[in-house]
Amino acid sequence: MELNQKVYLINISRNLNQVQMNIGLAVLINALKLNDVEVEYIDLIPIAIEERDSFFQNKLSKNPAIYGFGIIMGNNHLGETERYAKKILDVNPNNVIIYGGPLPSAIPEIVLKNCICNYVVKGEGESSFPKLVKSLLNGDFYPSEIPGLCYKKDGKIILSPNAMIRKLDKYSKPDYSKFDMEFYINYLKETDQSFELMASRGCAYNCSFCYKVCGQGISIRDLDDVLDEIEEIMLKYNIQKFYFVDENFFAVKRFFREFVNKKQARRLDFTFIVQTRIDSLDKELCILARDNGLTCISTAIESASQETLNKVNKRTKIKDIENKIELLRELGIRMTTEFIIGFPWDTIEGYNELIEFIKRNKLEGTFKLSYLTPLPGTKLYEEVLNKGLIENEFKYLNGLGDIYWERVINLTNLPDTVLDYYYNKIALIGKRHVVYPKDSKYLNQIKEIH
Repeated sequence: MELNQKVYLINISRNLNQVQMNIGLAVLINALKLNDVEVEYIDLIPIAIEERDSFFQNKLSKNPAIYGFGIIMGNNHLGETERYAKKILDVNPNNVIIYGGPLPSAIPEIVLKNCICNYVVKGEGESSFPKLVKSLLNGDFYPSEIPGLCYKKDGKIILSPNAMIRKLDKYSKPDYSKFDMEFYINYLKETDQSFELMASRGCAYNCSFCYKVCGQGISIRDLDDVLDEIEEIMLKYNIQKFYFVDENFFAVKRFFREFVNKKQARRLDFTFIVQTRIDSLDKELCILARDNGLTCISTAIESASQETLNKVNKRTKIKDIENKIELLRELGIRMTTEFIIGFPWDTIEGYNELIEFIKRNKLEGTFKLSYLTPLPGTKLYEEVLNKGLIENEFKYLNGLGDIYWERVINLTNLPDTVLDYYYNKIALIGKRHVVYPKDSKYLNQIKEIH
């Protein structure tokens, strides 16, 4: 069977909290182009909801082709992906469908057994995905020695372990040339948000509830590539605010100091927000960051209970957390944070202690509250499975909606009504002011901004 030489990457619509550019698919576009593979990007987010299906149908190849989807956990993304994948097979049953992203990476065997995809690519895709594509285009439908590649052959499922990319290079740069940038940039400006980018991937820690799609450890991009990206966005779109969505931007302090030096050398004038662990902060680092454009730190405290932090392997101390909160306030750096409730040992007394912690540290209006949600690939998920609390894995995972903000499962000894009462009470204390877009093309697809 001869396949169309063009590869189709698809960003499907889903239950949105906000409009975001898909950095992962932008990286794949870049990697495919660098491997001399022609790529078409079918992005349904900018398309009016009532027009998406017909728009999608008109974009499909008449000849057999390769289609790739990235699937997140929750937001009914798997079910919606399957709906569009079925449309692809209805056009031509010889089309090849590849799934990647956090959910398929965590459960490739379950996905291959229950979904209509032909292949799953686990972990980072900029190396493995182009290799698979080129193999398919050359007629080899069962390639070996591609890290992270999973597929069915002769009734058996072949699973290859993925290899974490230790040094991110030119293949890891995003390419937005096929995006409707006017749609996305206007959204950022209407909502007063920062342009999201990533300078590093991964986390060296191992919290029991957290899934690491790339593997254990941290990989970093070349800083000149990062600053080139920033400079291009500034010049093209008049954007001066950026948000580093790295899991722990301050994890490698040498990396950050070099970032500051290069930013100064280029005389780039922009502000930035970072995600980082609170225990990565110190006074010298915070002053350096603040004086060179840092306006806000996003960090996850998770719990005000030292017992809980110890049990989930967070490796932070309450006293140290409170000292860092005070440090940021002293230096005039805004902080947003996250808490989780729903741990098996939670009590009403513990929830009242969390409220007291929030008030004591003046965190009202600065945080998101999440329900504890067991996700595949985590220690918590394995514990829940072993206890028989999830009867049908695929049904559970396929049914995940607005994870973190909808209760999926109650692991506590408290009644659902009590857990929900304290969730709503605490979430209201933390509710942050957000700017909603004005244009109906954005408002029509956003149910609520968390």
